[in-house]
Amino acid sequence: MLRPAPVYIIASPSQKVGKTLIARRLIEFFQARGRAVEGYDLQARKSALAERFPYLVRSIDIGDTRGQMKVFDQLLADNTTTKIVDLGSGPFDQFFAVMDKIDFVAEARQRFIEPIVLFVADPETETARTYRELQRRLKPAIFVPIDNEAVSVAFAARDFPVSRIECGAIRVARLSPLVRRVVDWPNFSFSAYIAELDGQTQMHQWICPILSKFRELELQLLAGRLASSLSGAGSAVDQSGWIS
Repeated sequence: MLRPAPVYIIASPSQKVGKTLIARRLIEFFQARGRAVEGYDLQARKSALAERFPYLVRSIDIGDTRGQMKVFDQLLADNTTTKIVDLGSGPFDQFFAVMDKIDFVAEARQRFIEPIVLFVADPETETARTYRELQRRLKPAIFVPIDNEAVSVAFAARDFPVSRIECGAIRVARLSPLVRRVVDWPNFSFSAYIAELDGQTQMHQWICPILSKFRELELQLLAGRLASSLSGAGSAVDQSGWIS
């Protein structure tokens, strides 16, 4: 059975909420599992993700029509590669406006590609309103809120409902200032660190729950595809073979 090819869109309308750190962890996670992966850095200013993975990540300016066409064409170009999009707060509105206008989700699913929005929450009322509005406009897409403890001390799950009951919020624990400085070193690798040291460090305690949630999410995507194949055409399955 062909595995669904996810496009993870890590997004927030706010700055400095940990989007790039999550994108880094995802890229290394899929690399370690032997999966083909590529990234897209859509930051308005500094392209931190592209600088860290120069051979895997493309920095694209979507401020004009050419850039918008380029990134969405590439996201649809291959259904065997997992894609990671680090969406900056600057192009946030523009990206989702284009995504809605071209009906990207429907087109992606026809190509056996599953868009998943990993939305980093924060305490601002406007952020929760933006999240719910995006869910309404892009309803077929899967939305998974990210509860980053370093940003939102009191995460309100009711303000950031998941798109599907089985896809719960992903919690990212707070890192100490010292560990965070280590993580920001230019040559730091999560995978290398985990492989070399035992599982008792703060880094292990931070990484392992996140990886477990992503494994769970991927298994749910695969299970959804299996259920679609077994049930055949029916009211709960759309024409592209995905559970509605």
